[in-house]
Amino acid sequence: MPLKFELLCIDQQEKVKFKKPKNFIINLSTIESLWHSEPLISDNYLEINDNSQKIKVSVQPFDTSKMVTGGRFSSAYYIIAEGEFDDIEPFRIKLIDQLRDLGFDHRQILIDHVSNDIALRIYPLINSIESLLRKYIVKFFITKIGTDWWSVAVSKENRDKADSKKKNEVVFTKVVVANVALLNFDQLGKIIYSQSSIFTKIEDVLSKVKAATDLESLKQELLEGNYAKYFKDTFEQNDFQKKWEQLTFIRNKVAHNNYFIQKDLNLANELYDKLKQIINNADSSIDALTLSIADKEAVIKAIDDLFEIEKEQKQLEQQEGRINEEIEDSCLQVTNTEGSVQPYLILSEEDLIFQLGECSKSPDFPNFVGLKSFVRDYLGRKGYSFNSSYALINLLEDKGKIEIYEVPNPYGAFNTTAIKLIE
Repeated sequence: MPLKFELLCIDQQEKVKFKKPKNFIINLSTIESLWHSEPLISDNYLEINDNSQKIKVSVQPFDTSKMVTGGRFSSAYYIIAEGEFDDIEPFRIKLIDQLRDLGFDHRQILIDHVSNDIALRIYPLINSIESLLRKYIVKFFITKIGTDWWSVAVSKENRDKADSKKKNEVVFTKVVVANVALLNFDQLGKIIYSQSSIFTKIEDVLSKVKAATDLESLKQELLEGNYAKYFKDTFEQNDFQKKWEQLTFIRNKVAHNNYFIQKDLNLANELYDKLKQIINNADSSIDALTLSIADKEAVIKAIDDLFEIEKEQKQLEQQEGRINEEIEDSCLQVTNTEGSVQPYLILSEEDLIFQLGECSKSPDFPNFVGLKSFVRDYLGRKGYSFNSSYALINLLEDKGKIEIYEVPNPYGAFNTTAIKLIE
């Protein structure tokens, strides 16, 4: 189907040497660089056809007599070019250049079906690659951190921006966790290449400086972020940031309905292929990556800090009388996504080891201590945070202080996960 390209061109400086549409058509027909064959002029002298490249150009006078500002320009026209994509796409720029050389100093695009066509080809590529990176980010951080990853790995600024967009998605935000889907395209990429350190408190930074054994490791923890090293081989070494920023520029042009040329489409296809390969390669290596003990300790510290902030906020709301009856009854507790009450208190490593030792002696656990029962029942009744306790247990397992193992379940078909101290 032929695509239309329509311009408005006006001679504001009275430089154009012709005034009548007939003479305009004749002048256009003599410009050899525009045509692939001898152009055919219509009987009314308002249309040119190039049968070789299947381009049709028509001219219509534009009335400037009612303009409030400026003069009544004697040369003002609508220029309409039509043709198949491969012919009309390069013709547009050549036509604009010739209109400029003829003396039309005001040139404005009114319709550009070619750019629309290119944008429609580019958008599915952007949609696909954005969805692919969302999947990778969610999979990586949930696998390595847990369902609290959003609060730990994403800056507060970006979390707030995502929250402000929930009104844009009125269906799925009510039934699924849609936080990562609310990030802008560039924000999504920055989770990979602009990770900031978890350590934001001055006391945490000073503690890391004092404990550092070499400058390089200190730089990685405090400047490059806690996860940058896990993305280095798969993303950084493949120039992911540059490619993502290039595609972000193109994506923004699509979003704002800008003009496109063939080179934009070629680049979008090239970037899509390369980024897809980078992300797929990274996805295939997720299972081989393991957070260091130092990074796991940082995650636990960040989660604990978040709980403290939430607790202070709840206390302030209570003092100001701006919370409802349900929250008042639950005091310093919040409801988790499963509907159960999740406490705020935080355990240290020493406290957790002590609590596990005491639990092992309890007659309520004669044969073994189930992991879930220990965290949710034994520790939960004492007011300790589920998520923080689980994270600390995983860390102590890595340190060789706790063993997590499977035991036969006398009440079901699946084994029960148990926990014990390593003597």
